[in-house]
Amino acid sequence: MKRRWIPVATTVAVLTALTACSGAEEAATKAVEARDFVALGDSYAAGLGAGNYGDKPDCVQSKDGGYPHLWAALRTVASFGTITDATCAGAKINDVRFEQLRALNENTGWVTLTVGGNDAGWTKSLQTCLLGTDETCKTSVSTAVTAVESNLPAELDALYQMIKEAAPNAKVFVTGYPHLVAAPGAAGVSCDALSDARRTALNDGADSLDEVIKGRVTAAGFTFVDVRKAFEGHEACTKEPWIHGLRDNLSESYHPTPEGHKAYAAALFAVTG
Repeated sequence: MKRRWIPVATTVAVLTALTACSGAEEAATKAVEARDFVALGDSYAAGLGAGNYGDKPDCVQSKDGGYPHLWAALRTVASFGTITDATCAGAKINDVRFEQLRALNENTGWVTLTVGGNDAGWTKSLQTCLLGTDETCKTSVSTAVTAVESNLPAELDALYQMIKEAAPNAKVFVTGYPHLVAAPGAAGVSCDALSDARRTALNDGADSLDEVIKGRVTAAGFTFVDVRKAFEGHEACTKEPWIHGLRDNLSESYHPTPEGHKAYAAALFAVTG
């Protein structure tokens, strides 16, 4: 009986193929196991304005009214592992980077994020528009937009890279911000001190912020969730607002109402299923 010799090259090729298959199976298994959901971000992600706040008074997380929780409830078909709410009212990009990202790991399969408004000094601009003049409002918003366009791209890039490294198996969805106030010229709608000129400035500023975030999200390979259309006709000063106007609890002012957070969740669900 003749002994058949298998060429060394053939043996190496077979072993390489087997190793590759094994590695692929291991990677697939790891991806399947990445089922945990982590919510990151500022007050818009935490659910400020939705009520029923939990046991983190400094972060003002809504126990069940923030869009991450509403979105998780909508995904009845999905089987999440653990759900971690790391959001916090007032958070800036570096707060997310150096505090909230601790919640991420290789088992994280889903990440939602809203951040950038506080870095732009948006609260200060809004206060100026409410208490100042048309001109001071425009100037304040212009200053905020300059800061957004100059500083945010690099800061967001760094944040998104850290998310990739901390949660390599995750799908990441970054939500933007809605227009806060009704479009100029809305008939029969009272908007306190917010004249048409001030509304224009604020809404143009929101567009600038959203477009910068959208650009960096796209560059990172994440998914941007634009909520401006969802809130159209339901901004503050409209007949059926999904954004609070001035509130007795001032921290809730110009944040989404319970219906507004539902609109966020619906917009997110529309791109994730």
